[in-house]
Amino acid sequence: MMKKVLAAAVMLGCSISVQASEGGYFGTVAGLMKTSINGDSPFNAGIRAGYTWNSGFGLEGEYTTSLVDGEARFNSGWGDFRWDYSISTFGAYATYRSQGDLYFKGRLGVLNESVDFEGEKESDSGLSAGLGLGFNLSETVNLEAEYTLVEEDVDFWSGTLVFRF
Repeated sequence: MMKKVLAAAVMLGCSISVQASEGGYFGTVAGLMKTSINGDSPFNAGIRAGYTWNSGFGLEGEYTTSLVDGEARFNSGWGDFRWDYSISTFGAYATYRSQGDLYFKGRLGVLNESVDFEGEKESDSGLSAGLGLGFNLSETVNLEAEYTLVEEDVDFWSGTLVFRF
């Protein structure tokens, strides 16, 4: 349900015709990979690169991996159990950024997520959507705060420093 709501919000935002600046960009992204697992969530960091056209539409790629592992906790009658886990993601998105020093950003795409539980790796791919706000610090540097739905039980709350060229 949440994926459908985010996809509809991204499409609604993309239907607004606004002029934005054209060009390539790259940046660093970092944030909390919030999961529904009982325990501490991992802290991820990574890189992002893309291109935006004058229409505000663009393409973007992003890779993140856990800098600080999460910790899953399970309490039972036999004792307390703890496992470390990490999450890595690689995504490709269609994006939209509105015009202005303070702007809206939406993205919709495909993401591959890999989870490593103490050496046991699982991978899954699917639809991913995100919403965010950005601020132009200068003509070539932006700061963005964003929410990305990785999957039903995983949300990525992040900040990105973007360098445009």
